[in-house]
Amino acid sequence: MNENILELSPKNVWKNFRELTLIPRPSGHIEKVTSFLLDFGKKHCDIAYLDAVGNVVMKKKATHGMEHRQGIVLQAHCDMVPQKTPESSHDFLKDSIKTLVENGFVTADKTTLGADDGMGVAAIMAVMEDNNLRHGDLEALITIDEETGMTGAEGLTGDTLDGKILINLDSEEDNIFYIGCAGGANIDLKLNYNLETFDSNGYFKAIVKVSGFLGGHSGSDISKNRPNAIKLIFRYLSLLQKSMDFKLSSFNGGNMRNAIPRECDAVIFVPENKRQEFSESICEFNSILLQEYGKTDPNGKISFVESCDDNFKVFDLLSQKNAMTIGNLLPSGVFALSADMPGLVETSNNLSVVNCDNQECFATFSSMARSSVESQMDYFCDIIVSLATSLGCECKISGRYPGWKPKPDSNILKTMQKIYIEKFGEKPLVIAIHAGLECGLILSKYPGMEAVSIGPTMYGVHTPSEKVEISSVAKFYTLVTSIIENVPKKD
Repeated sequence: MNENILELSPKNVWKNFRELTLIPRPSGHIEKVTSFLLDFGKKHCDIAYLDAVGNVVMKKKATHGMEHRQGIVLQAHCDMVPQKTPESSHDFLKDSIKTLVENGFVTADKTTLGADDGMGVAAIMAVMEDNNLRHGDLEALITIDEETGMTGAEGLTGDTLDGKILINLDSEEDNIFYIGCAGGANIDLKLNYNLETFDSNGYFKAIVKVSGFLGGHSGSDISKNRPNAIKLIFRYLSLLQKSMDFKLSSFNGGNMRNAIPRECDAVIFVPENKRQEFSESICEFNSILLQEYGKTDPNGKISFVESCDDNFKVFDLLSQKNAMTIGNLLPSGVFALSADMPGLVETSNNLSVVNCDNQECFATFSSMARSSVESQMDYFCDIIVSLATSLGCECKISGRYPGWKPKPDSNILKTMQKIYIEKFGEKPLVIAIHAGLECGLILSKYPGMEAVSIGPTMYGVHTPSEKVEISSVAKFYTLVTSIIENVPKKD
């Protein structure tokens, strides 16, 4: 199915994107793609190497007559978010992404597409192999594992890059220039619990499942009123607890920090004499979901199936209470709106992954918090630490990275705005974004840089519905090459 994208324009970008779809590259498993990119860089660039943490660095000297132009750094990340539909058998460690061309978009067959940020990488490759493009000193930084903690950008040293202009190619709307973003942090709670053997006489075992929701990007989609499947499972169990004495055996949901979880399940034992009431409670909760999310996410649901396995271990009373308390009280969604930019989310949290280990008897609750205001991030983290401490949980905050403070008067932004108007006959929107971009980390190591983030138009990022608008890719690449050819002169 991949061959049909080779007919799309610009062919050099789509050719390179196709090559990337053939290489498994989920976050944490990027050795094959970095090796491929290194070989590409050695073939087409003056310098190409992997830095100490595994980022791919490429450099080309200025073409004749362009030596007086400022050096420019093109930046993207090579890993992708591995999400698939329940019926998909795709193995992200072995299988190629199967692409489809549909109604003006390129999408994938029941998986994430990897246009985030494969499109940025493909554009960089197209630039680096184009010997007819006029450019000043040109560098490419392709980072690793952006989606799971920005470890590539975090490990970047301050002596790798020479350029003073950073163009990040990891945005998702072709008519928007991003000049600022939120910072973020990983928050992990670990709850130790006790299991007890359960006499199941008079009970039946049920697997309760929340599924079918859209999910989405935990930054750019966090304000779209899309439900979090983990939060919903705990909400339902709390309602159920008011009417019957069920026993909790396990819960599991989500798989990526920066993806709003679409699915979550809990295994419980329900009193046999409450069977009808339990079934009715599922129907009633589905009615609540439709009432609350019918306009924003109407296809999600809660359901159950009976289980016949003979595992009769359940949480003891205190452990069940603590697990339910954490699942319900951990904030997830918008925490605060920006006072400086109306409509922009300032602080949020995504309760992203929960897992039970009934062998070791501990449960983990993983979140990604974001904020454009460091003091608000401090406050939010303090709240979570207080919650964890009150329930005897371990709490670890890691991977914290800074936000990116906007510079609306930068020279490169003015140049890009002028180019955009000349090329496309309209003004681009210049804003900040709540999602995390690597610019904040990179600029913290290169404080003299100016930066702007751009990209083609994408939808459904971090979900199996991910798609990229074909026409926007041509527009995006035209903008990239025009920036390179018209980059400001050196001071």
